[in-house]
Amino acid sequence: MIYNLDLFGKKIKEIRKSLNLTQKEISESTYIDVVTIRRIEKGKVIPKFDTLEILSPIFKEDLIALLLEYRFDDYSVFYEIKNRIESKLDGGEFYTLHSEFKELNNLLSSTKNMYYKNLITQLILLTESIILYNDNPKNNIVLNKLVEAIKITTPTFNLDDYDSFVYSSMEIRILMNMAFVLNKLNHKEKYIKIMEFCINAVDTDDEIYPKLCYNLAGAYTRNKDFEKALKFSIMAIKSCQETRNLNGLSLLYYGKGIAEYKLNKEEYIESLKTSIYLCKAFGQDKLKNTIINNCKEVFGIYL
Repeated sequence: MIYNLDLFGKKIKEIRKSLNLTQKEISESTYIDVVTIRRIEKGKVIPKFDTLEILSPIFKEDLIALLLEYRFDDYSVFYEIKNRIESKLDGGEFYTLHSEFKELNNLLSSTKNMYYKNLITQLILLTESIILYNDNPKNNIVLNKLVEAIKITTPTFNLDDYDSFVYSSMEIRILMNMAFVLNKLNHKEKYIKIMEFCINAVDTDDEIYPKLCYNLAGAYTRNKDFEKALKFSIMAIKSCQETRNLNGLSLLYYGKGIAEYKLNKEEYIESLKTSIYLCKAFGQDKLKNTIINNCKEVFGIYL
């Protein structure tokens, strides 16, 4: 389910101001983090119903009912396409996305809602940048396309001042990919800082959270900090299990297995076998072969 968060946030801010309340005063009386209130007002997060239930008495309005007024009824179409894209990207199927691009462009031309148009356009630009990154990770065009995508909803965005903005889940996804490009351009310290900023900017039940954990685990693996790599791999798997988000689960078990192998933990082989099993279950043949080959050629592990 998706909502016009931009308009909902503006309405929440309007109500708050009409009651002569500050974000800090609301935070102090409800124990809801002021950052959460700020993200809601800026239309950067889908608020949890529990949060809205707590806020409703303060705002003197049923905020859950109010949110439902801003619902998009055809979001399921967008979400299904987005899930297919994520699944293909996780499986390395970068050149099979023609039908998804066509469907996204059809959605773009059929909706008049600007918030929805922005969301669709960002996904198109993000996916295009990932394909370009796969061809040439050091291509500045990739970074420019990602900056273009994030400026659709955060017009004053500046990569040198990235930590001064409040982001939506989609924007965090885009920022994460910017970090990948910077890493390839040898800005490794900034890469880690951006990734750590991203993971602290989203809730653990956000669909982007496992991807952030996975990539941080990979970064710590490359830095030979295998304890942290294992920690983030386990956090990501737990998040996927709790939210029933299966995208990328095969990669997460692979990362967990490698960290366990490096830490001389016997359970590494079970994690790697689980990764292969999930690849088979999800039809990720290319990813399965990549994992098997990497295990053999890089680590000397035969699966």
